[in-house]
Parts: sequence; structure tokens; C-alpha cells
Amino acid sequence: MGKITLFFYVVLMLIAQAVMGECTLALDQTPVTSSESGDIIIASHVIFTPLERILLIRKDSEYCAIKFTKFWSKNTSEVGSVFVASGADEYAMYESYYQSDKTGDFSKSNVQFKKDKLSSPKPRGIGRFAFSFGNKEIKCGAIQLHWSGKGWVHFYGGDQKEGDYGIELAPTKWTNISQVNVFDPRVKWYRYDAKRQDIKIPIDRLWDDKEGGW
Repeated sequence: MGKITLFFYVVLMLIAQAVMGECTLALDQTPVTSSESGDIIIASHVIFTPLERILLIRKDSEYCAIKFTKFWSKNTSEVGSVFVASGADEYAMYESYYQSDKTGDFSKSNVQFKKDKLSSPKPRGIGRFAFSFGNKEIKCGAIQLHWSGKGWVHFYGGDQKEGDYGIELAPTKWTNISQVNVFDPRVKWYRYDAKRQDIKIPIDRLWDDKEGGW
């Protein structure tokens, strides 16, 4: 087999593996536990929420709730191949609850529930020919938001430029959808704000009077 033919064969194999989501070049899979970070982080364009804690999403009168149930990664840094970028492919599992009737009541039977997997593989290839496949969109009914690894949720979708699209996010202490009350006075809604300085809050002090500076 000639060198050019071999090159294109390898590239086609890598594309096929990436599309199927089973790239055999990833060596090991490391679960990340909920103890990795117990902090809420609120930045100008994104919010981080820990595992098993419910994040509320609101746009106008539409309400969603999501909860990450698992983070893990596949390490590619030790693969001695020019076709693989060093680092780790990141994955997450999440649950979503969507209430379209504008009541914000997640106890009603019309709530749309789903589980889904997110993936952010490192680009594979050479130079301009590097490519990356994955699912980086959190889908909750009619609302879709960009995900950038672990518990990071953006205020906009992956096909949108950074900015304010009317999305509001509210981190909570709640771990079960039965606990959720979107009108609870302790819940604070955040919106995209380019001027906001990063806020870091331990999850067990989220609803204290003090915000930031921990």
C-alpha cells in the first residue's frame, strides 16, 4: 500500500471511529466524583454547577431544570500518534426537565424528562485537517445551551456568539426535582453580563446572605 493511500486510509478510519464515538486511541477512562468541586462558579458568560445539584434555566416564561449525574474523561495524552491531540476527551451525563406550560411547576405530569450524554473530544488530525466530533449542546425542551466540560453551562447556544439571548440561570442546592420551587425567594437568577467578575460560592453556603469572596 502506497504512503498516500495509507495516509487517507488512516484518516478515514479516524473519522469513522470519531463518528461512532468509540475512538480506540483513548487509553483510559477516569470517573470524576462529586467531591472534585463543591463550589458554584458564576462568570460573565457561564456558570459551573457541581454534580447532583439542580441548575434552573429560564427564558421568558419557559422553565427548565438540569442535573449532571456523571463526569468522566478519556486520557489521550500518552498516545504516540501525530493524529491525536494530547489531553483528555471530556464527557458528562445529565438529566433535564422541561415545563412548557409557563407555570414553572415541575410536579405536573406534562413535564418532559430526558437523559442525555455530552461529549467534548480533543481534535484529531494534522494542522488544518484536525477535526472533532461531539455533542456539546444541553437540550432542555425548546432551550439549547452550550456545554464546555464538566458542569459548565453557558448562557447561549453553541451556534450563537457570546452575548445575552434572554437566558437566565439559577444554581440551587436541590438534588431532586421534587424539591424545586422556581419562585422560592432564595433562588437568584443570573443573566449574561460581560462586566460581571467571577463569583465563587461553596454549595453549602449558596443561600447565605453573603455572595462571593469566600
